[in-house]
Amino acid sequence: MLNEAPKKPKKRTDYAHPNGWQLFWRTQLEGWRRVMTPALMYFFMGLLLLASQLVELDWLEIVLGVICIAGGIFFNAHLLFHFGSTHYDTFLTGQLLRKREREDGIPASFDHHLEREYRPWKGFFIGALLGLPVLILGILSGALEGTEPAGSRVILAFVLLAGCAVVPITWLRNFVFTPGSLSYFWTIPTILVPIVVSGVFYILGAYANKRKRAEQEAREAAVKAAAEAAREARLHREQTEAQRRKTLQSKKKK
Repeated sequence: MLNEAPKKPKKRTDYAHPNGWQLFWRTQLEGWRRVMTPALMYFFMGLLLLASQLVELDWLEIVLGVICIAGGIFFNAHLLFHFGSTHYDTFLTGQLLRKREREDGIPASFDHHLEREYRPWKGFFIGALLGLPVLILGILSGALEGTEPAGSRVILAFVLLAGCAVVPITWLRNFVFTPGSLSYFWTIPTILVPIVVSGVFYILGAYANKRKRAEQEAREAAVKAAAEAAREARLHREQTEAQRRKTLQSKKKK
């Protein structure tokens, strides 16, 4: 029977102790991973927004469009609130692991992802990634507007991929200013919406998690204090009862 060579143990990736470049690239990957869901929500709401523009009444067209844009912002806020809360949990776990490592010499688990810990700037970073396609397509659409066929194709792609950013500018072009006079470069400032919404609600999610934990700790402390008070009261009653019985016994002997 042939002797098989012993298998070499598989090297585990240490996510808890990355070097500078590893942490940088892992943070980028985490940002792109988190940006996918809100980006899909904006995309779907953009498609609904385009469908609403088939309405013949101008005022109803704008009202339905605003509702679609508000829906995209709502999903953006909800998802980033959840991400902030999740990252805060990971941050607390990391603090505990680093404290044990520093004080007790117990190495932190390799599976702890440092790049997934809460940092206040990460929400704004995710929002910037959300706005990156709008920035690129806005620059291209503004620069190529009026050129055929490149300009029309870029604007069509822009409308399909980021309708929530393009359609409001189209309303201004059609109903406020002279038709076609407003450049598509004006779509670029709309990236401030996902940046602000993502950053603010990411921080609020972490804050809500922190407050929830503080309230839970306060309730546990109150229950513990009540139990301790009840135990002391019981001991006091027992001591009082024992003293009373002792006093009665002394009187009977007299």
